Amino acid sequence: HNPTTLWNQMRNMHFYTSTFALISTFQSASSLNVIQNFFKGGAKPAINLASSPISKVDVWKTELLSAVSNTENGKSATLEQQAQVLKIVGDIEEACPPPETLLSDPDVACKLDGCWYLQYTSPSELGSEDQFPDAWKPATKDDTPENKITTKRVGLSGGVSANGINVDTSNRVTAQIIDVKNSQVANEVGLDFGKVRVAGSFRMSDVSPRRVVVAFNELKITLDQLGGLELNLGFIFAALALARGTSDSGWLETTYLDDDVRIGRGNKGTLFVLTKDPDAVQP
Repeated sequence: HNPTTLWNQMRNMHFYTSTFALISTFQSASSLNVIQNFFKGGAKPAINLASSPISKVDVWKTELLSAVSNTENGKSATLEQQAQVLKIVGDIEEACPPPETLLSDPDVACKLDGCWYLQYTSPSELGSEDQFPDAWKPATKDDTPENKITTKRVGLSGGVSANGINVDTSNRVTAQIIDVKNSQVANEVGLDFGKVRVAGSFRMSDVSPRRVVVAFNELKITLDQLGGLELNLGFIFAALALARGTSDSGWLETTYLDDDVRIGRGNKGTLFVLTKDPDAVQP
């Protein structure tokens, strides 16, 4: 097999996620009515918590993992399902946000450590601010290096993006490995032909105490069909950093965290749901 041909095939097959179908559905008033109904409440099943030792957050977590199941990491989720997930996530974020010492206190930050499995991605917003005034909004601050990081929405579902390189993660094992002590993060996606690994360093944001700014510098593709041949393409990130005038690739804010589930919001308007157990949801 020719590595160049394989590389071109990979780019064509895996390194983009189409959002035209999702965008086109926004034009339908009936679709907007469906998702707005979820944010008005009442769509979730009634649960009697008075006689149960389970907390509201525990119940919402169970509902969340059920809601994201069978959506191919969010790629096949309907607008109604996306709205349901966003409603549950909003309730969890409001009820139990991480402490502001999440990244500054080692005893708290250690909860981020280890291998997390990506179970769901979708846009953080499904309409305009007028339609969803209570939708999550990132904190901003003038005169900070983070302003060079693009916040252009990509409308990504069932995929991840690193410096404009989009990888389809639907029906694929996608792991995020965090090393808090050494301020390192890596994303690994298993694909039909091998594995893609994107990694780099991170630092605490100047804008939000729960946000990390990531600088990717490693892009490695392993080709199983060629005996595990590794293609090191980190120079792509170096070139992008030179063109933009910053090595900062993006940011990720942790909006909920416990021993089992992590919820995050990205700079390109994407919601992420991750679990420590790779089999916590049905793919």
